[in-house]
Amino acid sequence: MRRVLNSGTVRLPDVKGTERERLDTIYAIGLFGEDAIKFIFEEIPAVFNHITFKFEIKAPLLVFNAFQEVHLGTLDRLEGQDHQIAYLPPSFYKQEDLTYKIMDVKSCNAYNTKLYNFYVAAFNFYNNLIRDGICEEQAKLVLPQGIFVNFLWVVTAKDLIEFISNNSSKSPEIAGYCSTFVLYLEEHLPLSTRWLKANRWNNA
Repeated sequence: MRRVLNSGTVRLPDVKGTERERLDTIYAIGLFGEDAIKFIFEEIPAVFNHITFKFEIKAPLLVFNAFQEVHLGTLDRLEGQDHQIAYLPPSFYKQEDLTYKIMDVKSCNAYNTKLYNFYVAAFNFYNNLIRDGICEEQAKLVLPQGIFVNFLWVVTAKDLIEFISNNSSKSPEIAGYCSTFVLYLEEHLPLSTRWLKANRWNNA
């Protein structure tokens, strides 16, 4: 298990298929080393559909929503495992063009305090609604996007690589999870990940 965003986590309980099995099919046609990896990515990336990862993820709700929007893999929200803690960013950023610029320390501290106070008020409101007999489904309307939720993500190596490639710079929060997925790829697809970092993920 790896920690992400202070209180978030990513765990990989199951992997099906191996990089070596996929490479053996390429070695059979006489391509080896970096040439074999390059051939896969440029000619037959569907090879990576034969490798599947099953992640158990704890992340802010806004991150879960980002996973839903890309329609890659299969998501399964683990209901009943939400947490009455919420994500407080260690820093706050301003968006400038396509990049994020960190705000000054004074501004970050001020927004951290304001967000914390908002979370406290939201959770108090939620708990009061539950005590008043409001059904949980409607009471959840007041919960913030920063609340941590648990979900399973089953995804092929091909779709995982696509997710990282297309989303790692979309927000500081998504970047944190993408960086963690890269670590798991390095463990299970070391040759492919090395090629990606050298040729496509220059900032990974």
